[in-house]
Amino acid sequence: MKRREILRCLMVFLPLLIYLYFAVMLELISNVPEQGKGVTSQTDTIQKTFFEKTNISYLQQTKAPDADFYWKPSLSERKKYGKFMSVCKEYQSKCLYENIVFTCENIKSIKLQEKIGHGVTKQAFLGLFEGAEVVVKMVTRHQKEARECLDGLPNRDRSDNLKRSKCFVFPTMKLMKEILLLHQLNHEGFLRLHGYCVRSEESESTDLSEHGVVAVFERGTSLSIEKLKGLSKEDKIRQSMHLISFFQYLANSPLGSLRVRDFKMDHFLMVNSTIKMIDLDDIDNLEPSCDAYSIESNTKRRSCEYNLTCEMGLCNGHNAKRNMERANELFFRHLLTPEFFPRKCFKMLEDINQRLRELSVNYHGVLRSLKKLLDSLVYLH
Repeated sequence: MKRREILRCLMVFLPLLIYLYFAVMLELISNVPEQGKGVTSQTDTIQKTFFEKTNISYLQQTKAPDADFYWKPSLSERKKYGKFMSVCKEYQSKCLYENIVFTCENIKSIKLQEKIGHGVTKQAFLGLFEGAEVVVKMVTRHQKEARECLDGLPNRDRSDNLKRSKCFVFPTMKLMKEILLLHQLNHEGFLRLHGYCVRSEESESTDLSEHGVVAVFERGTSLSIEKLKGLSKEDKIRQSMHLISFFQYLANSPLGSLRVRDFKMDHFLMVNSTIKMIDLDDIDNLEPSCDAYSIESNTKRRSCEYNLTCEMGLCNGHNAKRNMERANELFFRHLLTPEFFPRKCFKMLEDINQRLRELSVNYHGVLRSLKKLLDSLVYLH
């Protein structure tokens, strides 16, 4: 009898217990915030546009607040570059790395217009996306490195795709290096990378839907000595401050002290009134080696340029000095020429130019002097 009573009680109370269990679970579920809810609908309403207008140098993008990742510029950046625009609609990758919005999913949407530049290993093309101009870099068979390799193949190998593809490996590596460096370096002195696609080493075609490695950059205008000299006095000083900041960053980058080996005007552009470097494949962090000890004379000796001391077989500080030397020749002697400034500024200008001639790497000191010169110029006006 006792067992039957227990079973009867269970049959009575079991439905009640099941009801209470599901009631509690439903209450808990209803109180958990739905993290993804609303993101898709908000994302779907984003306009598929690239820039508010063409030639905006800094790609702006935002996502719904609840999205998995988003990038938000500082207040100064928002003021400088205007409202944010998103181009991530309909693509699963949705801006994986900050301002990287072109991937293999959508890079074919760029319409190539014409070739606008070339180097030893790469060609640059003007591209249009949603009415905005971008620059597309890729390796083609017309570039010197690839062309010489292809021309040097024996006739029997010229139709061999594997052997032909080897002619593109080194140039493609240079473009890949540029992409990877820009992922690790963060300064507005570098041309902004808007996206890239890496599929293979194949580079015969210029069709963006199948080309091996493609990189997309912001558009700029060519730079020349005449343009530097044509800037206003205030802009000459601002550009000088920007360049000092840039070379300070190179000297203290996350990758070590970087040297620009191929330092020439063609490797810089003007983007929204800012000088930017466009070619990074010849940048490295290798300080020159040196002999710290002379066996013949049994004495220590200096073998480094700029009177630097040889430390553990390296001329530490050489890269920073060489960058400043080349920057002075290429930029500062045109930007800070006394004849363009009021006579009352000559003393400050001479002090700054003296520091630059001495290849001073006291960047903060030079920046303070330039700021003081700019303040004086504004006061005189």
